[in-house]
Amino acid sequence: MSLEAEQAALGAMLQKPELMDECYLTTEDFDPNGLNRSVMEALSWAYEHLSNRPDVKNPFDPLVLATHWGKGLEQIGGNSYLMRLRESVPTLSNFDQYQKIIRQASIQRRASVALQEALAAGEVDLSFVKDQMERLQDLQSQGITDGMQWIPDILDGHHKEIMARGSRSGITGAKTASDDLNEMGGGHQKKDLTIVAARPSIGKTAYIVNDSKSTAMAGYTVGFFSAEMSSKDVAERYICDISGIDSRKVQKGRLTENDWDNYSKALDILDQLPIYIDDTPGMTIEYIWRQTKAMKKKHSNLIIYIDYLQLIETEKKFSQNADRVNYVSKQLKQMARTFDIPVVAISSVGRKCEERNDKRPMMSDLRESGNIEFDADVIIFLYRDDYYYPDIPWKGFIELIVAKGRKIGTGIITMAFNRKNGRFTDLTKEDKEKLAEKVREYEQSKPRNKGR
Repeated sequence: MSLEAEQAALGAMLQKPELMDECYLTTEDFDPNGLNRSVMEALSWAYEHLSNRPDVKNPFDPLVLATHWGKGLEQIGGNSYLMRLRESVPTLSNFDQYQKIIRQASIQRRASVALQEALAAGEVDLSFVKDQMERLQDLQSQGITDGMQWIPDILDGHHKEIMARGSRSGITGAKTASDDLNEMGGGHQKKDLTIVAARPSIGKTAYIVNDSKSTAMAGYTVGFFSAEMSSKDVAERYICDISGIDSRKVQKGRLTENDWDNYSKALDILDQLPIYIDDTPGMTIEYIWRQTKAMKKKHSNLIIYIDYLQLIETEKKFSQNADRVNYVSKQLKQMARTFDIPVVAISSVGRKCEERNDKRPMMSDLRESGNIEFDADVIIFLYRDDYYYPDIPWKGFIELIVAKGRKIGTGIITMAFNRKNGRFTDLTKEDKEKLAEKVREYEQSKPRNKGR
């Protein structure tokens, strides 16, 4: 079947050279043991080098090919084989179907070769073989759905999407932990990579626990990859956030009767939420891709959280740690685009910010990677005054510094943060005014304390 498809596709291009512009196949897609791969190579060369020459009307004319290939034409079957190919085409209108058949056969052939090579080596990494086969299978859609799209096709049904946005009160993506952030960006958008970054112990994990709880409550399935904490530790974070129980009580097992009641209610809530946690030791970005792909097949509304980026390994070898982090960052962005999902990842922040008077993190503080700044669509830094200045009269507030927003702009959002249970809470207008007043009074009383 694939041989006939190869002959038909080549014959169609010989009849109508313009079809080369619609061809997404490469020479490697053709059977390596037949003449057709060499013919495809010859046609590709001729179309590239001869189609724009004023003295050549048809780059695939047998006489033209004979002039430029000479004896080489005999190696691909000569004029007689080219003529047979031209006559083997049932219909030009099925050119795209011929390509699909050839690509499918190519995928199966490459998968078989990959498996045979792995077996011959004597050391079979089943996860690697599976990953390779899945990536080959992804080739099936390449060249069919990708590429240039006419703008009316892109906007087909767009008015319905706009109407749906209005009915969701401005939230067009997955709901975040902050109402102000939802208002600012419409939630976590599909295909976007969001980076949440801060120094240690500021509240990064607590934030994405709150954030992922909000997305799950809004109907999204959450995939939480924890490279730092065990799944049980992460689950306890959810318990404390929902129940309001002090995390130290949970750690020590000293719950009161009221605590146990709140604990049970929190479990009931979690029973209804589609949150899945993976704490596989030494997880790689390739493993995360495979797991995400499997989840996407089951859950159309999916959002992925990574805790945290610098701890994710890869099956590739890099001599420099920064190169590995750059690669993982790029793969996370690609994953968001490939699976049409939001991806939220924690990133660590370097120590340089602590050497400045104003200790709020900046883009240049993103640890071990300059690529994170470019790969991310949204970058949110977390900052707490009371972390650096314990004597300030206001405590329990955290800033969400939106330092980059590819589609939403930048700004600072302040939330209440309860360190005991890890809960983030939106501030009312009155809360914000009171906080601003306290800050003003403090700065006026200590004019030299500009670093606050």
